[in-house]
Amino acid sequence: MVVETFELESPKTKLFAERLQSFGVEQHVLLITDNLDENLYLSSRNLPNVLVLEPAQADPVSLVRYRNVVLTRDALKKFEEMLG
Repeated sequence: MVVETFELESPKTKLFAERLQSFGVEQHVLLITDNLDENLYLSSRNLPNVLVLEPAQADPVSLVRYRNVVLTRDALKKFEEMLG
């Protein structure tokens, strides 16, 4: 799934979980974002089976391990640059 952005105003796990639910995914989520800020890191670390990475950190094992992969539009562009 590709989303426009994934940003949080504050580092709250509840906000992160609600944002994932708004996209229709709740479990086994790999979020790849172009800008891994402190709010995303702090709010996602308490959720089991959720991993947040930047495009350069993503590896084939992670892509296959998670049932749901959510990318931001800018992260997708970085993937295209890395592979192209």
